[in-house]
Parts: sequence; C-alpha cells; structure tokens
Amino acid sequence: MRLAMGRTKYISVIVIISLIFSIPAFGRDGVEIQYTPTKILNQQNEFPVEITISNFSGIPVTEVQLWYRWSGESRFKMYPMGNEGFNYFASLNVGEGNGHLLEYYFTIAYMDNRNESYPSDAPAIRVFRTAVQTLRNYGDQIVIISPEQEEQLYSSDVVVSASFGSLLSMIDIEKTKLYLNTWDVTPYLQKFGDFITFSPHTVPMGRHKIRLELYDRQGQLVASREWFFTSLSARGGEKPSGEWAISGRFFAETRQENLGEGNLDNSYNQSGLQLRADYNNWDLGGRLYFSNQEKSSRQPVNRYSGFVRYNFMNDNYISLEAGDTYPKLNPMIMQNIFLRGFYARMYMKMFNLDFATGTTNRGIDGSYNPADSTTVYGTYRRKITTVRPSFGSGEQFQLGFTYLKGKDDINSINYGINPQENAAFGSDLFLGFDQHRIIFEGNVNTSLYNRNIQGGSIPFDSLANIFDNISDSDKEFYDLVNKFVTVNQYLILRPGLAYQGRLLLRYFKNNFSFIYESVDEDYYSLGQPYLLRDNRGFHLVDNIALLQNQLFVTLGYRQYHNNLQDIKSNTTDTKNFYGNISYFPMHNLPELTIGYNNYSRNNDVPVDSLESILNRPEDNQTSSINFSAGYRFILKSLQNRIGLDLMNYRRDDIFKYAESTSDYLTVNLRSQYAIPLQTLLEVILQKTESGMDDPTLGSELNFTTFGLGGNYKFTNVFTEDQLTLQANLRFGSITSKYNLSTLADLEYNRSYYSFRANYTLPKYGSFSVMADMLNYSGDRSYGDFIYTLRYDINF
Repeated sequence: MRLAMGRTKYISVIVIISLIFSIPAFGRDGVEIQYTPTKILNQQNEFPVEITISNFSGIPVTEVQLWYRWSGESRFKMYPMGNEGFNYFASLNVGEGNGHLLEYYFTIAYMDNRNESYPSDAPAIRVFRTAVQTLRNYGDQIVIISPEQEEQLYSSDVVVSASFGSLLSMIDIEKTKLYLNTWDVTPYLQKFGDFITFSPHTVPMGRHKIRLELYDRQGQLVASREWFFTSLSARGGEKPSGEWAISGRFFAETRQENLGEGNLDNSYNQSGLQLRADYNNWDLGGRLYFSNQEKSSRQPVNRYSGFVRYNFMNDNYISLEAGDTYPKLNPMIMQNIFLRGFYARMYMKMFNLDFATGTTNRGIDGSYNPADSTTVYGTYRRKITTVRPSFGSGEQFQLGFTYLKGKDDINSINYGINPQENAAFGSDLFLGFDQHRIIFEGNVNTSLYNRNIQGGSIPFDSLANIFDNISDSDKEFYDLVNKFVTVNQYLILRPGLAYQGRLLLRYFKNNFSFIYESVDEDYYSLGQPYLLRDNRGFHLVDNIALLQNQLFVTLGYRQYHNNLQDIKSNTTDTKNFYGNISYFPMHNLPELTIGYNNYSRNNDVPVDSLESILNRPEDNQTSSINFSAGYRFILKSLQNRIGLDLMNYRRDDIFKYAESTSDYLTVNLRSQYAIPLQTLLEVILQKTESGMDDPTLGSELNFTTFGLGGNYKFTNVFTEDQLTLQANLRFGSITSKYNLSTLADLEYNRSYYSFRANYTLPKYGSFSVMADMLNYSGDRSYGDFIYTLRYDINF
C-alpha cells in the first residue's frame, strides 16, 4: 500500500476505503484508486478490466495504461485504457489462456508528468492475478429458431427466437442475456419456459450478430451461442452486393470540480467518436478524442487515428494505421510507446513486413528569463522510423529483423538541452513444437547512442588533425557509423547489447518457463524507453493447473544483478521468491487463495563506511503473506457472496526509518435480490507502523472504514428504456501518531458519497449524471465536490 506524503498538513496517510470487493489505495494527495480484481475468469474470450480513479487532487489524469502478461513471460505488454468519467476500461483477448494465470497492473500518468503504479509496488513485488478457467460450453444444445444462420430478411420481420429444453435443469432462465451486436437487449426479452423471443420494432440495414447467454443460479455461464443475419431495408428490395456494415460510438462529457481545500474550480470537457466499417474484404475505422486539456505546452492529450485493412484468403492481410498508434515490432526495440504517424503491416506468412514512422514527443519550447539569467529547457520533437521484415507465420516458426532510427529535431525548439539520437538493430526468433507445448523465443539486439547531437558530427578531417594514428580504414568506419548516428564527443563508442531467451514447456498440467535476459547500461532504444538497463538475470516460474483447472499452484524465483561491465564500486543483487495456491471450485464451495512473496536487494555497502557517502547502502527485504476466501450462498432467494481478505506486509531495512509493517483485514458482502437490486457492504481495518525504532521519523496509522452501496435498475419507465440508480457511501476514522514531538498527532473522519444515474434509450443513447463528494472533519476539515454529465450512443 502506497503512503502518499504531501504538505505538512497532509503528512498522514489518507484512509484506504473502497467499493465492495475492491482493493483500495491512495496515490497522491486527494486521489483514490478503486479496482475490483477478478480472481477467476470463466467461459470468456474477452477479459473486461475497469478501474475507478476518484481524483480530488486538482491535477488531472492524462492517461491510464494496463500492463499485462501471462505468468512465466518476461515482459509486460501495454494496453491504453479508455475513459468514461472516473472510470477507465479495457478488454483483453484471453481466448488462448485456458489454465493459465494472467498477471497485470496499472500505471497512471498525471498532467504534471508524475507517474505512479497500482499496486504501488508493482511490478517488482505485487501484481494482480486472474486465473483463466474454461469449462464446457453447452452452446451446441441451443436450438436457433429464427432468424436462421446467415438468413436475409426485412427489418420489419426480424424476430429472434431460440429454445434450450435440454438445459432447463442446469440454468436459471431469469439470468438469460441477449445481445444484438454490442447492444444489451435483455430488458426487452420475453421468456417462456424453455425458449425466448425478442421482437425489435426495426433493425438497421446490414449484417448483424446475435449472442445468447445462459447462466446457472450462481451466475456461471452454462451455454452461449452466436449467429448472424442480414436485415434488408424494405420489402420488395434485395440486399445489394457488397453492402457496407457500419458501427460506431460517440460520447461527450463535462466535469466540474470544486476542491474546497484551495478553493479551486476546474472544468474538464472531453468528447470522442469511434467508427468501424466492413465492406467485403475491407475493414476500416477511426477514432477521434478531444479534450479541453490539450495545449501546445503539453504532450498531446487529444487523440486521432484511422485504419484500413484488406483481408486475403488464409488470414493474410495488409493494413495501414494513421495518426496515433502503438506499434509492436520487437520487445527490446519498438514496443509500448505512443507514436503519432503511420504504421503499415503486410502479413503473408511466408514473408511479412512491418513499418512505422512518426513522432513520439511533441516539441515544447523552453524559456529564458533575462532578468535573472535562468533558462527552463524544453522538449525536442522526437522522430522515429522503424522496420521489421520477418519470415514465417509465427505459428511454428518466425524469424524477424528490426531496425530503428530515432532522432531529436534540434530545430523544433529554441531552448533545449541534450538532443539525442539512436540507431538499434535486432533479430528475433520464434519456434513452436508439439502444438505449442514447447516454445522457444528469443532476440538479440545492439544499439548506437549519442546523448547530445547539438552541433552535428565532427568532420573526419578535424579528427585526423587531433589524432595522429587515424588511417584510411578508420575513415571507412567513420562513414559507416555516420550513416546511422551523429559522430561527436558524446557518442557512446561501445555499442550496447541486449538479449533475451525464453523456453516454455507445457506438459502434465505444468506451464514451466525459464527466461534469461541481459541489457547493457549502454543499450538504448528510443522506441522502448522502459527497459531496465545494466541488468542481467533469470526468471523461473511454474504454473500448475489441477482438478480440471480448479486448483492453481504458482512457484517462481527471480534473480538479477547490475554492474555488468564491472566498473562500479559495488553490485546490487535482487532476488524474488513467490508462491501462490488458489482453489476456484466449479461447484458451490469456498474459493481460497494463499500467497507468499519475498523480495530483497543488497549491494554490500556498509552504512558507516566512506563508500556510503557516494553509494547509498541497500540491504532490505520485503515480505508479504495474503489469504483470501469467498463463498457464494443463497438465503431466502437472495444470492450472496461473502469475502474475506487478510494481508501482512513487512519491510526490514538497514535504515530503521525505512522499516514498516502493515496488517490489513477486509470483510465484504454482495447481495443480488430477486428484484433488480444489488447491495454492497464492506468493513476494512488496517494498522501500519513505519520506522517505529527511529526516534524522529517513526509513525503509526490506524483506520477503520465502513462502506455500503447499491444499485437498482428500472425498465420500461416510459417506453423501452432503462434507468439505473447507484449510490455508494463510505465512512472512515483515522488516527496518526508520530515519534517526532514537533508533529502533532492527527485524528479525523473522512466521508465519501458517490451517486450515479443513467438513463438509456437503445435507439437514442444514454445520459449519465455523476456526483462525488468528499468531506473531512476533525483535525482536517474541508470538503470537495465533483459532478459529471455524460452522453453516450452506440450505432
């Protein structure tokens, strides 16, 4: 749990409170992060992820990113999250992850260029984990009555009907869901024992998808089936050949913040449009996003992009994306970075080609103040071009070669410092055997890097005048290097090297992975700025799925060290051992999870030595033990789930002020009534002690929190509409004590009120009103208020 330290009056940690089943946290002062982790994902190819960031800080969030990987993989992949009010959402394709554990965490970027992770110690110590469990789907026992698969019929004649008599003993028909394309039309569904019908007034012209989902009483998916039909515009007409199928989404939102502490009033407005069109073998689409936070003095906030793709036979295709893209070519050269430009792909299996070019940084000028001769340096516009030809489909074999050139435009601003330039080269190999039960993949990369290209290259003749031993062969080498990067006194002469290898074995219910990787301190790629340089080590992990993917066992060990060139006075060793056992029964038995994590760093620098003046000593060990349990039960027609979470966190450090212990307990209950009402109850207790053996910096935090909430759905209020009302209330008491006598102990209460109303008409969209109020009383006394208005429509 991250302790957010602010101004003196905020030196205590704000209480952690959350919605039901949420893992709550606070980032910077006034920011509350709420996420409901999904422990197990059943019967779904898509994994929906949604996080709520209640931001009362006055510094807006610019971007939230989801970082994910399958357990056993080395590097996380990045997925940019969409935004609706305080909610950020994403959907990951996990269709091939049966019996695997998905690991993930979030990064949050603010307008003042500050970034933080959630959980706060991710990814080194804690990440979220979701078990992907696929059971049998009885969709083949759903009988389609109308419309038949790929049937063409007039829009006024569409009636959706299906029967499932053989599944009656397994399902709860009241939980049945029906989707027309992406629209949830369940409120308008008619249920008659062993079959359902849905009669829309009209259906737009074009091809449409129907999805029917059947669930049991515990809410587990039993059967699902999808089928397609085509709606014609009018009786007497025929469906034109090659008709366009167009869909999209539009939203507009305004948010007003009144932050009482500093009497701050902020207004945020944003809108967006997404379009997608299919025409025979063509796929087209685009996205526009606009915000009133866009300013030339900031990196881009607005987003715009478009794509076109032509599909050949056998899944071959060519595609082009223009605008804002996130190219993925090589995990150590070009990945996980925003690029405004073009991204083209050709996938023909035998031969493939990826090409991207554009800018990753906007040029933002600095300033010079002649009054005091101070300079604020700006940011150069950074241009990147990269290409990757590859051979093979990537199913059993693929060999790829990647080249990247990145360079800061020194003419893009007037006041800047250290414009950079970089060229990177790499090759990657993928081998898959025995239906991917054996996978080997790896990459080897090298780079040239110049940390300051101001003034350009030094002419070779000038170098020859300085150094007497330069020969004609040196001139050839100079010309070769100068083609890729500026040659001057700031060029790192030794090319950096980075490599990685991974072996994956999937046998006997085991998913065993071994990774070895190394990144030199001199290795740079401006297309992959998130690499931990000067780092080498290995990672072992075994994921074991037993009892038809009901029992998951994970054991892992990581060991890394720096000082690869042995030029530093000390070497830091990092070790991490972790284990986790999770039981997710198919039947109505308790869910259980027990986990242990131990993370340590040591550089063998004595605290009281002369060396400690130049190199900060490190000798710390962080361990955590967590236990969670959940149980679903029915009581007087109420469907309930009760959850219990316990965690003990301990950090031992060579510096006493950095030691801490934390004990955490939460109990929560969620209930679904026979009427469309859900209620939430939660109690949280936490005690945290930091540096208690330090006479000046020690502190103790205690808090107790109670939360409750609920939502109710009204259908057919006026016509075929839906009204959803939601309220959440959370009350907490906090006490903070400090060893330092000059800091006064704090005792205060915190109340948080959240209200939501959403009115939806399927044909005309939905309108939402959101209000959030935060109130402090006691030693801290002030209040904040935020309200949001939003309109959405899918078409």
